[in-house]
Amino acid sequence: MKRVNILLGGPESEYPDELSKSIKAIPGPWVGADRGSLHLMANGIIPDIAIGDFDSINKKEQKLLHDNVPVFEKYPPEKDDTDSELCLLAAHETYDAQEYYVYGATGGRIDHFLVNLFLPFDPRFADFYDKLYYKSASNTIRFCRPGRYTIYHENGMKYVAFVNLGPVTHLNIYDAKYKLKDFSAGHPVSWASNEFVKDTVDFSFQSGIVAVIQSRDKDSN
Repeated sequence: MKRVNILLGGPESEYPDELSKSIKAIPGPWVGADRGSLHLMANGIIPDIAIGDFDSINKKEQKLLHDNVPVFEKYPPEKDDTDSELCLLAAHETYDAQEYYVYGATGGRIDHFLVNLFLPFDPRFADFYDKLYYKSASNTIRFCRPGRYTIYHENGMKYVAFVNLGPVTHLNIYDAKYKLKDFSAGHPVSWASNEFVKDTVDFSFQSGIVAVIQSRDKDSN
């Protein structure tokens, strides 16, 4: 399967336009976490899986999900994994997709966002973290393994950042507005507020994990 969509419980103010204007046109099955599952049903989409502790919705709403969603998995609030981790693991186990589009992963509580940002270091995500694509109204995030990449300028985004989430060796940014040559470090660095000078940017690195973030200011058109 090419694409699976995951809707987490992040604030709806952070949802990209496609969720509010054309959600039914988005291809692929859906997995919902907590309140994200209710948002899907309210917009005419029944997720294949609803998973989480559902501590943010009432019993009537939980029954609605239980009665309509093919797979409804409720966990106790006192658990080791966040709802986002449970969703992603369930989606990967069920579909083994080429891409996992994750909505609602970057807004709301910072501690939850950091869990999502650091997923590549969890061994359970080691074989598919580079297939994750976090998308919100003003940010997108992809994770890259060592290698050379061509990054395409996403519509509506102004900035591009290259963030080594831990130690990195031989990081090069070749043809962005601000170039970087053969950088290595033993700690995380956010090379922020870079920009495209053409439709693509090439970059490479030899070891580590790099997050590529495209973003825009919230008041931008």
